[in-house]
Amino acid sequence: MNTYKFSIYIIFFFVITLLYSCQKKDDSSPQITPPKELSSDKDKELKDKEEFLKLKEQELKAWEDRLNKRDSLGIKGTKDKKEIKDSIKTAKDTSKVKTKTKKEIMAEKEKELNKKFGNPKTAVHDYLELIQRGISDTKNFDANMKKASEMWESRNAESFKKSYKGVSKFVIENEPDLVSQKGKEASVKVKIKQTSTKNGKDEDKEVTVIYNLVADDNGNWKIKNNIVK
Repeated sequence: MNTYKFSIYIIFFFVITLLYSCQKKDDSSPQITPPKELSSDKDKELKDKEEFLKLKEQELKAWEDRLNKRDSLGIKGTKDKKEIKDSIKTAKDTSKVKTKTKKEIMAEKEKELNKKFGNPKTAVHDYLELIQRGISDTKNFDANMKKASEMWESRNAESFKKSYKGVSKFVIENEPDLVSQKGKEASVKVKIKQTSTKNGKDEDKEVTVIYNLVADDNGNWKIKNNIVK
């Protein structure tokens, strides 16, 4: 009897232990939660936001490009567009005026240059150098006499050839000196020594010459006449 009872206790204890171990195993096993539908909705929402931001960035970039283009052209509105049209029209009109007065502008520039660099003393000095060059270089005598004649208002090259044909030496004794200048008229004095050959003999002649000059409309000085002393 005692043995029977003891066996019952053993079996009861074994069942209790088995049940307890099974429950513990169930508790220790990881619980897997089913995927939530909210997760997929959130991904879609993020994707939509990204696309929206990209679209806004593109719109902003396009707006900045248009703004930069308008600034570079100086266009700020309808009023500015009208001003640009007026400016273009004015520029065209100005170009027409410049085309019409191009010759006049060139003439004015030539006048300014002649006033700045040209003077009657220089004109006389250049003229005398041509005479001197023509006498010392017999091969280019005619060419230099022609150039010298062009320094006068009205005098041909033949008269120069006759005057200096027998001259063997031509010396400028001093730098040309300005005697007077008033407006377009001026007088310049210079001392010259020239040697002429007559009957096989050299004859020296020293003279003081006053050259009277006039300036043309462009400021170029020409010899009008001279006085030999």
